[in-house]
Amino acid sequence: MANGDILSGLNQSDINHFRKDFIQMMKVGVEIDRCYGKADTELDDCIPNYKELIEKFNKKYKGIRIKPKITIEHFHIRIFVKAKSLKSFFENAASRIPGLKSVGRTNFNQVDVTDVERFASFVASLQKKVYLSYIDPESGTSTLTASLDKKEKIVEIIYNADEIINENSAAFKICAFYAAKQSINKKIEIYGDASTFGFSNLLDEVEQREWHDKYDPKYLE
Repeated sequence: MANGDILSGLNQSDINHFRKDFIQMMKVGVEIDRCYGKADTELDDCIPNYKELIEKFNKKYKGIRIKPKITIEHFHIRIFVKAKSLKSFFENAASRIPGLKSVGRTNFNQVDVTDVERFASFVASLQKKVYLSYIDPESGTSTLTASLDKKEKIVEIIYNADEIINENSAAFKICAFYAAKQSINKKIEIYGDASTFGFSNLLDEVEQREWHDKYDPKYLE
């Protein structure tokens, strides 16, 4: 991990613990969404069980909250972090991730950080939503969008599914930061319970191999 990284001052054991739980939870959510679009009846029991696991996850990690959003075609996991305003979110977390390249109010890459005057003006006026782009020699490129939920007084992380399970991405680092900076109830089991969902029984032979290659739990060790 690079010096000055947002996670460098936090307990590494807590970060690793969160990483295993969170990535496994998100992978299960992705698989539920994929099968949900096929109207698979085997999800009838799976979804209630996953919702119960979400409740346990939210009790375990006080600084972050995940919440399912169910539509006719999709089962999507929304992610919220405990930041009171978009400005505090940016100053305390997003701006501290190495490689911040540009920001935007309605889209990515509207204001480059090298444009000091425009960038400072943009940050001072943050209110509802921000689009963030990062580029880093170690982490590569990543993007995320953050939106203030005024009713809940928390910030939603609008993420790319592939990036959120990449521990080098900005989105993952922000989630880990908010999760690990508060006490974690490690007595609550998440990773093991999430691993039992499996999903291989819902896939054909080719899909089983693809699932195993992509979501093999050994990846998380």
